[in-house]
Amino acid sequence: MTDSASDATIGPLSLVEFPHPALLRRTRPVTRLDAALRDAVAQMFEIMYASQGIGLAANQVALPYRLFVVNCAGRRGDGEEHVFINPMLSRPRGTAVQEEGCLSLPGVRMDVRRPQKITVEAFTLDGDPVRMDLDGLLSRVVQHEFDHLEGRLFTDRLPEAAALEVRRDLDTFREVFVGKQSRGELPADDALMAELRRLEAARC
Repeated sequence: MTDSASDATIGPLSLVEFPHPALLRRTRPVTRLDAALRDAVAQMFEIMYASQGIGLAANQVALPYRLFVVNCAGRRGDGEEHVFINPMLSRPRGTAVQEEGCLSLPGVRMDVRRPQKITVEAFTLDGDPVRMDLDGLLSRVVQHEFDHLEGRLFTDRLPEAAALEVRRDLDTFREVFVGKQSRGELPADDALMAELRRLEAARC
């Protein structure tokens, strides 16, 4: 993963909400780190803090890349900022249930069961490999963001009764999204997909 002289533009980023196509498809591994991608990561942290989040995956800002950012403190200058590029999870241990929410599903919060401990291997923004054994909140946030990279939302992990409970919320998000597309406030799905493919071709 190295810089390249050529560059494909990444414009100003913004948070996308369900059911934007970027959220529903598996992201692609990054094979090129360049200035535009580093700027995108900086934008992701700003968006995360402004939204009072503690983790943000690339496809939550309509980027098709396998990367996410985390700061469990949720405030710039507090806690520790992490960038995970092309992450892999292994060694799940234990189990824990905790309430989760998602910046791409504002207002929806449900209890989610996940492994309590995991190991993550990834690359930093400098292209250096990193391996971390995680527990507690950081473990949960990393698992939540990794699910995003797989095209999954935390609602996909809910038991049947809870899934039925949030179905109405998801239907409402769909209606709002389609309404914005019909009014020209958002591009059509084929245009959104074309942009994802352009970005993939540049760095995957």
